[in-house]
Amino acid sequence: MATPLLLLALTLAGADADTTVRLPHDGAVEIDTRVRDVLLRIGTSDVVTISGAQAELDGGTLQISGDDRRNRSTRPIEVVVPSWARVEISSIGGNLTLTGTPAQLHAETVNGFIHVTAGSGSVELETVAGGVVVTGFHGTRLSIDATGDNVSVTDATGTLEVDNVNGDVILRSIHATAVSASTINGVVQFEGTFAPSGSYDFNSQNGDVTFWLPGDVSARMRISTMNGELTTEIPATTNGMQAPSAAPAAAKARGKDKERGHDDSDGERSFTVVYGSGAARVSIDAFNGNVIVKRSGRE
Repeated sequence: MATPLLLLALTLAGADADTTVRLPHDGAVEIDTRVRDVLLRIGTSDVVTISGAQAELDGGTLQISGDDRRNRSTRPIEVVVPSWARVEISSIGGNLTLTGTPAQLHAETVNGFIHVTAGSGSVELETVAGGVVVTGFHGTRLSIDATGDNVSVTDATGTLEVDNVNGDVILRSIHATAVSASTINGVVQFEGTFAPSGSYDFNSQNGDVTFWLPGDVSARMRISTMNGELTTEIPATTNGMQAPSAAPAAAKARGKDKERGHDDSDGERSFTVVYGSGAARVSIDAFNGNVIVKRSGRE
């Protein structure tokens, strides 16, 4: 006879014990540690494998703790979870390395870095003092909240949201249907494509916003800047006039290829630039920086 779920509460003694636990359907995994690194992988079954941590199954939630006063291990906590699981990871000083992500993931660390490879599902990442690197995300939603270091996302689809404070936002090979990327003290860089029905928002308070786009890009860019200018390598129109197409460095040297736009009383300038038929909707706010559009394949 199967053991009733009410009796499936267990505690593994010893921080370095290895074990496997079958997670109930629609179950959740909570991983909590102060200073130890966490390594998470996706398995092919309903079993959770835990290495180097204590675990307790309470109802449908498997609680994993990396802190044990009796055994102060410094080895990483290694966990393998089902692809359908809901996972929460909380760390103060540890780094988080995720190879694949479950259906729902919320991972946060205060002083650590976050590195995700081959993610899917719905993912939320938060860090205060560390950086974030994501490669190969093909899920529904990726949300990143950082404060003290750079954020880099390479090869991503779905919906992408990145908020940073004191670091750059670097987006490469992005083919997302919606993107929101902002930073206060850093630059924003985007290389990829805009979906015809997509919506995109980019904001930098003290840095340039730079794009690498295909020559046949179709987008309507609404640009607002206080102390910056637009330079573009791809032909576009603005206010019914043809916008010059020249390399940004050369254009600056000649004092050309600058879009003056509408000048508000407080010095803010706003204008709309149309590439192709203007299919995608793009909003750009560069307070103390330039907006630079380059053709893909060029640096």
